[in-house]
This record gives sequence, structure tokens and C-alpha cells, in this order.
Amino acid sequence: MTQSNEWDDYAELYPQIDNEVTLPVLLRTALSLVEGRRFLDVGCGEGTLLDVVRAETGGSWDITGFEISAARAERAKERGHHVLVSEDGKVPLPGGSADIVASTHVVEHVPDDAAYVREMARLARPGGVVYIETPLKLSGAWYFRRNPEAGWVLDPTHLREYRTAGEVHALLQQAGLELLSEDVTPISYPLVAAEGVLRRVLKRPQRTGRPQGLRAARINIPRYRALGVLAQKPA
Repeated sequence: MTQSNEWDDYAELYPQIDNEVTLPVLLRTALSLVEGRRFLDVGCGEGTLLDVVRAETGGSWDITGFEISAARAERAKERGHHVLVSEDGKVPLPGGSADIVASTHVVEHVPDDAAYVREMARLARPGGVVYIETPLKLSGAWYFRRNPEAGWVLDPTHLREYRTAGEVHALLQQAGLELLSEDVTPISYPLVAAEGVLRRVLKRPQRTGRPQGLRAARINIPRYRALGVLAQKPA
């Protein structure tokens, strides 16, 4: 996997722009139904998903994050989270360490997506579940960023953007997981964040103030969706 100093550079160049994260419906269901109290977020970023899981569970779960970027991990730790860091992308935990293993908007970044999903399956206990969320690029979708390997993408570090749910299903099944459910929702950014991205692209100065109430406004990215898939490791 890409060395962590490169991810640290990216973390400084593109700090997390969306802190208004809601708990995915499939994760909420899993938290209420799965036996056990161990949650692991692989590629936790600055800890926004860890925040909402902690709020949902009221502190009753053992919640752990993993990051390849030490800079993002440090920001998550500042929010009170326990975060593991490893340069090689391998989570330093034994197999079966979590009842729920989650990864949101990470698999599209990694060089070997099949190996990444196998690592998630390794970390789940028998009978536990794996949740993956990733952008789904519909026909006609376009965004102004570009990656040499993937073309026009939502993020310049996306090495791929899946065009069908079946591609993600196949990754989970190849890792020995059984599909349970999926959910497809719009991808949206806060309006103030989208404005900041556009100003960077146009090389315009950033605004120093923020209009009252603008933080809550969001815009959907046309022809893009977020695909969430829940799968179970056989008991």
C-alpha cells in the first residue's frame, strides 16, 4: 500500500471537508442486532464515523479505528478515539478481533481491493459482519478531478470507481463473506465545502466568513451514489 508519508501529505493538502456524517442505516441495524460489542473502522480518517458510532452506542461498545495516515489518526485521537496506525496497511490485530468491521470510502483508494476486503474478512469474528461503503459511478457521471489510472473521479487518489453493485458484491463473496443487504443513497457535500473546492480549482481566494445557516445546506453530486453493502462471515 502507498507509504503513509504520502497519505500525510494528502491529509494536509485535502483536509476532511465533511464533518456532518450520519450513521448509515445498515450499520445502525447491525449495531442493534449483532451480538458482541467490538467495532472496528478500517480507514477511519479523522474519526467522523467513530463519532457517530460512539453516539449511537452510548459508549457501550469497544470502538477502534485504523489509519495508514498518522496525521489523520492524530486528529481522530484528538476526538477521544483509540486508533491504530500501520504504514503497510495491515491492521495490527489478530483475526476475529471485531464483531463489526466497517470501511467507508476507502476501498476505492487501495491498490489491491480484493486483498483489502480479505483483510476486513480476517478481522471479523465468525458470525460477525463486514460493512463496506464506496462511491457508485453511474452512466454519464463526471467530476473535475483526475487520476491517471481511473480517469475523471471524485477524488484524485481514487484508483477506481465501481460502476455496478455487482463488482462490490464479488469482492465480498471472493473473501468468503455472505451478502446480507445493500443500500444506495445520494452522495452530497456541504455547500460551504463544495464552494471551497471550487475556489481552489478556480484559484480564487477563500472566504474568511460563513453566512448564517449555510453550514446545513448540501448539494448532491450528479450521477454518483454511495453504495453500502453488509455481509456476514460464516459462523
